[in-house]
Amino acid sequence: MHNVARKRLIRGYYSKRAKDYDRQKSRTWSNSQGFAVEITNELTGALAGLKNRLVLEVGVGSGRNALPLLANIEPQLVGLDLSREMLQQTKTKTKPFKKNLALIQADAEHLPFKRNIFDAIVCMSTMHYFSSTERILHIFGAAMKSNGLLVYGDLTLHELDHKGFLERLEKTVSKAHSRYFKPSEIKNLTGTSGFHVARMKTISYRKSYRSLMEDKGEYFNVSPEQLTACIQTVDNEEENQYGLTDTELTLYYTMIIAAKT
Repeated sequence: MHNVARKRLIRGYYSKRAKDYDRQKSRTWSNSQGFAVEITNELTGALAGLKNRLVLEVGVGSGRNALPLLANIEPQLVGLDLSREMLQQTKTKTKPFKKNLALIQADAEHLPFKRNIFDAIVCMSTMHYFSSTERILHIFGAAMKSNGLLVYGDLTLHELDHKGFLERLEKTVSKAHSRYFKPSEIKNLTGTSGFHVARMKTISYRKSYRSLMEDKGEYFNVSPEQLTACIQTVDNEEENQYGLTDTELTLYYTMIIAAKT
């Protein structure tokens, strides 16, 4: 898909999804395994000490990450997103911290900022939308101060997924993403793009097929039969890697903390 067409698709998808986004995410992000707590602790731990420092969150979305950052770290936060509707969700949610927050509707691949100004950049659940991960990492690096921090978080393949099941699954239920990586792949890519990786952590969580359809498939007119057909393509190895059952599977979310070199 052409890059401009993908961006329009992404913007439309999140604009439609904005009002239900937090409710949908809460099924997995607030599950008994404490997935959201781990993610938030990693994020706030990485940026501890950046009070009143300039931080950019690319793909700020509904403010799920911005809120704990503003409440616990108190940076000067800039939230960037393609979707006006998602930015409105953030604005409403973070009203008590509005003096510390600026929201901008813009394209991360064309950042409207000067070079070397941010103390940190946060990019959570967004990297898989960019057509070139190498390019966006260099764009981030150019916008950051020397020794600035990058906090990356995204869905990743199982490290031993050599057959690309997750890619098949995502291409079935979503038409917007570009690609996903294995944890080692994104770590190496970050390390060769001008960053020193200080920490990486992969967190597993369970997700139902029903949630996959509600979160993605239904927005792209995917039928349950199409998802079922995709699930039925797995072999024993993939079934074990992703813990597939009749109703759910295991997914993997990787976080990387890196400093600009």
